[in-house]
Amino acid sequence: MHIKNLHIFPIKLIKKITVLLSALALAALLFTAGCGSATGSGDGMEGALSASGIPTPPTEPEAELTRSPSPSPTPTPALGCLTPEEATDTILSFLDSGHYGVALVSDDLAIGSDDYYTFLISLRGSAIEPLVLVNKQSGELKCILADNTLAEITAHPLYRETDDVPIDWNGTYIIVDEDGALRSYILLCQTDDEHFEFTAYSYLESQVEELSGVARISGREASFTSDAGAELSFSWSGGNLVLEHSHQKGAGSLTGIYAYTENQDSKVVTVSPQEAVDRLSGMEAQAAGLTGDMQDYFFYVQDDITIMSDRLCYNVLVYSNEENRLFYREQLFVTLDGKTVYRQEKTSGDLHIFSLQ
Repeated sequence: MHIKNLHIFPIKLIKKITVLLSALALAALLFTAGCGSATGSGDGMEGALSASGIPTPPTEPEAELTRSPSPSPTPTPALGCLTPEEATDTILSFLDSGHYGVALVSDDLAIGSDDYYTFLISLRGSAIEPLVLVNKQSGELKCILADNTLAEITAHPLYRETDDVPIDWNGTYIIVDEDGALRSYILLCQTDDEHFEFTAYSYLESQVEELSGVARISGREASFTSDAGAELSFSWSGGNLVLEHSHQKGAGSLTGIYAYTENQDSKVVTVSPQEAVDRLSGMEAQAAGLTGDMQDYFFYVQDDITIMSDRLCYNVLVYSNEENRLFYREQLFVTLDGKTVYRQEKTSGDLHIFSLQ
């Protein structure tokens, strides 16, 4: 505790000071009564006090008070309007999982006589379109589609009306871009009540990533961790499969919302590598740029998937056996559906296309 220095005066000195102060107060009162409210030069007052031997300090002019400008108040929603936080909760109420991010994009969108908040939903930094609108008055949800038209919230891929939508850990699920080209897809095959096998592909331009394994089921969700540490979580939003992929930097991401498809077209895996080789063995050797019989050749399917003419293909190396030695002869590309073969000329780069159907 800090203790101030106390100056202690003798009692006699205190009495003298008290008497002197009383006399000075009386003199000042008499002088004021004699001078009234005169302001003049103040010689009378100053002279009387000077005569007593105690000068009076000059009166300083009263300082003007300067008020700092008040900060502008934070705008608050009009009475009866939803706050941004309440609008966010409205969106979160129809999402199946807490993994999604909901960000306010705009708070001043007006359509007709209605005002809206505009939100973007994302998953691990990947935007999930379309944008979601929340009516500030009613809380009604809408969507803005890519062509800037207004649509019902049911158009959003994450929207669900009930948690009772049946799920099936079997089938093919895909993601296509705005041009209709396949971006990612995954094949599921449930093996028992707690597990399913999957094979997933993601490709962008010339990069193709593959991830396969056995995932463990836990209710409406499932999870998988690879030996390399890549993590894949599965969940459902209505009838759509939601994948969240934690992967190494630089690897193609499988994160996104996958829609079920029954169309087994050329962009979806329908044959295994061995089945692709079997189909190659049945074609004419001359069509593949080879001589003799295809049964005389050996085929090696590489692990990587190659894109040829915007199609995902198995990369097949062809070897001939001559005096118990293998010689490389040709490289063929078989689409993942096993229906088409590509052969590229080594010198000109011309692409030859053959059907395996």
